[in-house]
Amino acid sequence: MRYLKRLILSFLCAAFLAGPSISAGEEEPLFPTPENKEKFAAEISGIIEKAWKKWQDSVVINGVVVEGSRGILQPGNIGDPVFTSAGVMEFFERKGKTQEEIYCVKAVADALENGMRLWQRGYAQTNIPFPQGASCAYTMPPSNNVPVVVASGRSSGDRAMTEEVLYNFMLYRAPGKNKEVLIVLRASAKGICVCFERWKDSCSIVGILASGGIAPQPAPMGTGPGPVRGAKGNGGKLIGPYFDGGMMREIMVKYFSS
Repeated sequence: MRYLKRLILSFLCAAFLAGPSISAGEEEPLFPTPENKEKFAAEISGIIEKAWKKWQDSVVINGVVVEGSRGILQPGNIGDPVFTSAGVMEFFERKGKTQEEIYCVKAVADALENGMRLWQRGYAQTNIPFPQGASCAYTMPPSNNVPVVVASGRSSGDRAMTEEVLYNFMLYRAPGKNKEVLIVLRASAKGICVCFERWKDSCSIVGILASGGIAPQPAPMGTGPGPVRGAKGNGGKLIGPYFDGGMMREIMVKYFSS
């Protein structure tokens, strides 16, 4: 009995000297210091920029219909590829990262994939200039569009690329709900949203080659030349600055210090 009492007393003393422990309900912060957060900001913005460049360089715009001097791009005609989470994770170095860090990166990448997929599939542009289509005889000869900025169009998925929707999407995939994780995700959503809007203002739809359709016959048999109807355009590209990862990083770091 004396031996048992000594054993219990020794255990209690050891527990007291060891100090308080983290309770089962507590979570150790994933990004406990400003340096941790800034490192994440640099990494996530960098891999998004690389994935965006690869996506933008690969996009092809087909199915544009030219009516007179106006080209019409219907939803769904900004074709493959679709921006994907896998495309972002391709540039992510997992070595040396904890599973929780990987989950955070994946949460941001998944939110961006969802937003961009809805935006890309819903994007429409109803006024792509084709001046040559205003005056044709018989048909429209091969003609390229006048470049037009992406922001001049609209998408049914525009809301999916707003800060609040991006952030809420990330929350469902976050590796926890501690304060530091929420700060990092909110900063990521803010950075993506702002840089996306800047990208739309600076990137242009160019290189759509349109031809065909029907235009009025010239006199004396007709009233032409005149506006073409139903010409088809394909092969357009998105040309201009890419998503600015440096700007996203700056926005995130500024948010951390606010």
